[in-house]
Amino acid sequence: MHALSALVAVLLAQSATSPTPLLLPRDSQALLRAARRAQEEFELTRRWHLPAAPSASRCDELVGRFCYWHGDDRDQPPPEPERTGRARDALLDKLDSLAALLPGDAWIAGQRVRYLVESGRTADAVRAAEACRTAGWWCWALGGLALHAAGEYAAADSAFDAALALMPAEERCQWSDLSSLLDGDLRKRYRALPCAERDRLGARLWWLARPLLSQTGNDRRSEHFARLTVVRLMREARTAYGLSWGGDLTEITLRYGWPRWWTQAPPRATGLLVDPIIAGHETTPGFHFLPAARAVLDPAAAREADFAPQAPHPRELYAPRYATAFITPPHQSAVFRRGDTALVVAAYDLAADTLFVGGSLAAALVLARDERSPALVARRDDAPARGVLLAAAPWGPLVLSLEVTTANPRHVARARYGWRPAPVGSRVSLSDLLLFDPPPDSLPATLESAALRARGSGIVPSDRPLGLYWELYGLTAGGEMVTTAVSVIPLKKSFLGLGRSK
Repeated sequence: MHALSALVAVLLAQSATSPTPLLLPRDSQALLRAARRAQEEFELTRRWHLPAAPSASRCDELVGRFCYWHGDDRDQPPPEPERTGRARDALLDKLDSLAALLPGDAWIAGQRVRYLVESGRTADAVRAAEACRTAGWWCWALGGLALHAAGEYAAADSAFDAALALMPAEERCQWSDLSSLLDGDLRKRYRALPCAERDRLGARLWWLARPLLSQTGNDRRSEHFARLTVVRLMREARTAYGLSWGGDLTEITLRYGWPRWWTQAPPRATGLLVDPIIAGHETTPGFHFLPAARAVLDPAAAREADFAPQAPHPRELYAPRYATAFITPPHQSAVFRRGDTALVVAAYDLAADTLFVGGSLAAALVLARDERSPALVARRDDAPARGVLLAAAPWGPLVLSLEVTTANPRHVARARYGWRPAPVGSRVSLSDLLLFDPPPDSLPATLESAALRARGSGIVPSDRPLGLYWELYGLTAGGEMVTTAVSVIPLKKSFLGLGRSK
């Protein structure tokens, strides 16, 4: 049975749970106190045995009591002390026993899922969420966290949707609030909206922030709700920081994720009662997936720069488990009209990129109209390092996403931007230009034959022949005399080819 199907079957059957020991309220409180005491003892043990590491020498951003810095993308956790691992296992054994006695306790169920996820036991975490018997939405949120940690992004998305649907309106509005991820005018515009209208803008944000439109599920969205779930779990328990939870920790967690490991450094001040400096470390490398305001307000006008995973000092970060590198590939795209259909040609060239040499590649060209319409995807498994894809969509404004992935090593090349048909100013209109390598004998007579030789980049060596393919629309059926001029214009040491007809 699929992970989500099993979770759904269990959670929907909560009203008919199997008999559990009858406990008096006093007994329940004693067990809950025992669970909290065990959790506190583990975190004290973890804190006491934290690995040592130098503290950061700079502060990129001050958030409340915390200094956040953008660290080395190659930052890897040191081996966990054996005593910490044993203490976590003992805590989980305790929580397992208490959950069997108190299956309806939200705190025990949540901490059990939290520490199973932390220990990498994601399948056990999913089963623990299935065993949750708390009324309302909380079990669905725990299921979403566990499924997301397991890489089941579509299932996690659905579980979080179920949780949101069961929340009281005020809580749902708080969980749907994306203010912490936005800045500038877009943040002001978003915060001025009532909750229902925020949801509409949020749907567009999540659509555009999805790292790979060619994959099922939106892992950037499920990551956000997983972070909200972890905030609730950590807010109500002791953490390795040894500090009370506050709005600063909530903001840092929502923007950058929760710590996967911690280190300690000697305090800068001296004295017997001065605590060490505790640093939390998120998964790296992290990438910036939320688009720029222009893309959100008018997706078809979005430029490549509006989707910048490598943006310096971004407002938010997310580290997908399937990508240790996220680059923009050399490529070109061109759109041609076929009646009421747009035929898109996209070519890429990763042959010179060592990140993509030697691995099995998968390529996809995705055409999407908006957040409500299903995307149209052309795929090519076992794709070459230099390739061409064609996809068709109804004529009109589009978001185009060219996506090339390699599973081992885990690298992604993505180019994403909007496209809008040029306004019709005359009877005759011109298509985009497609650059291709001309054959030595005869020029291609059709788009399909030209596309086979499309260049994987707009950069053209000056000492090589270049072919240009374009189409004219609106000519009379009997044919017309057409004069065409092609010019080459230097632009800041780069090449810009223009075709013009009259």
